[in-house]
Amino acid sequence: MTSLRTFGTVVLPLLLSSVSLTGCATPRMAPPADIAGASEILSVRDRSRASGSFVNEGFKLGNYEVVDVDRKWTSTDSTAIGPWSKETKTTGFSYVLASGGKKVPGKCSSVSASQGFGGFNWGNVKIACACDGEGGKAELVMTDGGRSLKVGDKPYKVEPINAVEGGGTQSNPTGFRADGDEPLGAVEVVHPGQVWLKKGLDDATRTSATCAFVGLMLYKAPSEVTK
Repeated sequence: MTSLRTFGTVVLPLLLSSVSLTGCATPRMAPPADIAGASEILSVRDRSRASGSFVNEGFKLGNYEVVDVDRKWTSTDSTAIGPWSKETKTTGFSYVLASGGKKVPGKCSSVSASQGFGGFNWGNVKIACACDGEGGKAELVMTDGGRSLKVGDKPYKVEPINAVEGGGTQSNPTGFRADGDEPLGAVEVVHPGQVWLKKGLDDATRTSATCAFVGLMLYKAPSEVTK
């Protein structure tokens, strides 16, 4: 009897603790096999979960650094972008992708939408991002009319990824993939995020595509941003 009591006292709390920690873990994106097998991975380092005017939201992404993240401007600013009318209420943010002394500015504008029941859902997000790099402008647009990415003069279709590590799926996308004649890559949008890019891309295309993907990594619903 003493042994059973000891087992219950020591082992059971550990098991409950393990279940609790597992339940609180954020699901990570599982990359599609065709992308995982043909891509280089840009891993994220030193990224905070916090966001807002008084938070340094920069982080390292492979051999790049995301710096100068600014969430202070709105639709009243001249920097707002996207396929919206001037009367549409939007929120936005800007950032810089840096590497080897070179900096590529990026900016995104999104239409404010209700989060609805159950909180934030990517299905309610309308967002446009643009980056001006050496390989030409990269433009990513997600609206009710569809999702697309253009890097230079090459168009790509953007589709959600709902798969999670360990098997299974979830209703809210864990990331997005971009495909032309063949896959360009994918981006994980759950924290901390990660990017997959087709191996062998030229530096200019690689940088422009990464910059556009960073826009999706940085997006947060207005209610999640500390003023």
